[in-house]
Amino acid sequence: MIKEGKKYLVTTDNWFIAPDGNQYRCAWGTCNLKTTQEIFNFTPLKPSTNWFMEVGGNGKKIIIGGCQIHFVIECENLPEDEFKNVSYIDKDTGVSQKMSRIYIAE
Repeated sequence: MIKEGKKYLVTTDNWFIAPDGNQYRCAWGTCNLKTTQEIFNFTPLKPSTNWFMEVGGNGKKIIIGGCQIHFVIECENLPEDEFKNVSYIDKDTGVSQKMSRIYIAE
């Protein structure tokens, strides 16, 4: 269960572009759950799009759609971003990708 106001490491299904213009697959910060009504002022027809996770504060807040969240790990301390500049090559496609990057939203 997500506890309002606790810090979490949130992994998304897809890369996202954060306010700093960089791409990330994870976000870390204080998390709060929000409904679509609270964010966009309407109620969607599909239940899979009716909630979001607000991550961060102090001007670095991002909002992630509930359908894009893959993992949520309670993580009170700032995670070490050892893989920030490391990449790997997919063995099947040969495509080079960066390891998961963490957007610090605090």
